[in-house]
Amino acid sequence: MLILKIISILSIIIYLVYLIRGAIGFSKTNYFEPDRSLTNKTTTCIIICAHDEERTIECCLKGILEQDFDKQLLEIILVNDGSTDNTKVIAEKILSGYNGKFQIINNIENIGKKKSITSAIEVCDSELIICRDADTYTESDLWLKTIVSFYEKTGKQFIIAPLEIENKNGLLNQLQFYENSALAIITGGFAFYKKAFLCNGANLAFTQKIFEKTGGYKNHIGVNSGDDVLFLEDVKKIAPETIAYLKNKNTSAVTYPLNSFKKLFRQKVRWASKFDKNPNQTNTFLGIIVFLVHLFTLVYLIKPIFAHHIPIFGIIFIFLRVFIDFLLLFLASRYFNKPVKWTWFLPLSVFYSFYVIITAILSLVVKPNRK
Repeated sequence: MLILKIISILSIIIYLVYLIRGAIGFSKTNYFEPDRSLTNKTTTCIIICAHDEERTIECCLKGILEQDFDKQLLEIILVNDGSTDNTKVIAEKILSGYNGKFQIINNIENIGKKKSITSAIEVCDSELIICRDADTYTESDLWLKTIVSFYEKTGKQFIIAPLEIENKNGLLNQLQFYENSALAIITGGFAFYKKAFLCNGANLAFTQKIFEKTGGYKNHIGVNSGDDVLFLEDVKKIAPETIAYLKNKNTSAVTYPLNSFKKLFRQKVRWASKFDKNPNQTNTFLGIIVFLVHLFTLVYLIKPIFAHHIPIFGIIFIFLRVFIDFLLLFLASRYFNKPVKWTWFLPLSVFYSFYVIITAILSLVVKPNRK
C-alpha cells in the first residue's frame, strides 16, 4: 500500500507541475494583433481533405470563401478522398461560383489524409499551406488574413492555430468540450517554452519549403494518424526555432463534437496508435501520468465504500486534480470568450476518469481503423 501511495503522490505532483507550467506558458504567450494597414503578399493554399462530409463541407467552404483576403494570392484545393455521399457534388456547386483559383482532386477510393494532402501539395505552387478539416468552420472573416500576417511578421514556418469544439449541452458534448479546452491551453503553453508537442491538423499552417525539407509524411506514412504531431516532430529535428503557436481568437477553427461514444473511442484509439511512432516521449510519459492520476482518482472515490471512512489524502488528491482542471478550463473560457457550463464540471470530473481508463484499455486491445 505504501508503494501505491508513493506512486500516487509522484503522479499528482508531476501532473500539477506539467499542467500549471502549461497554463503559465499560455498566459505569457503574446496575443498577436496583425497590422491591418499592411497588405498581404504571401501566396497561400488552403487544403481540405474530405471523406463523406456532405453535412459539413458547405459550411467549411463558405467560411473560407467569405474570408477578407486578396483572392489573387489564394488557391483552394479540395481532396475528395473516396467519398460515397454527396460531398463532391456539394463542393463543386459551391466552388463553381468562386472566381478565384481552385481545384478538386477526386480519389477513387479512400487513401487517407496524409497521401491526400501530399497529392494536393504536389500540384500547389503557393508559399504557405494551410490544412483544414472538412468538418470545421470559422467564426471570423479574419481567420486567413491573421494567419498569413503572422507568418509574414514572424517568418515562422510551422504555425499551430487553435481548434475549438462547439459548446453544446449534454454529457458527451461537454466531455469533448472540456477536454479540448484543456488541451488548447497545454498546446499553446508548451509552445511558448519552445517544447511544443501538440497540434491539430484540422487547423495547421506550414510552408511548402518546410514540408519538402522534412520529406513530408514519408517517415510515418503507414500510421493512420499523425499528419500533425508526427509532422511536428519532423520539423523539430531540422528547424525547431520556426515552430510557433498563434494566439489570436480570430484564427480558431471550430469543429463539431462527435455524436456517439463509439465514434469518440474510435477516434481516441486512432490517435493513440501514433504514440509508439512518436520520437518525443513527452506524449507517452504524460499519457501514463494522466492515466495514473485518473486511476487513483477512482480508487480514492471508491475506497470509502469499503473502508467506511474518507481518507484525508484521497480528498487532497482529488481536490488538486479538480483544481488544475478548473484552472485550465477557466483560462480557455477567457481566451476563447466562450461561457463554460459549470453545472457539468463536477459530474464530468468524475466521469472523465472512467473515460480515460476505458480509452487507455481500448487503445491496447483495439486495432485502429483508417480514417
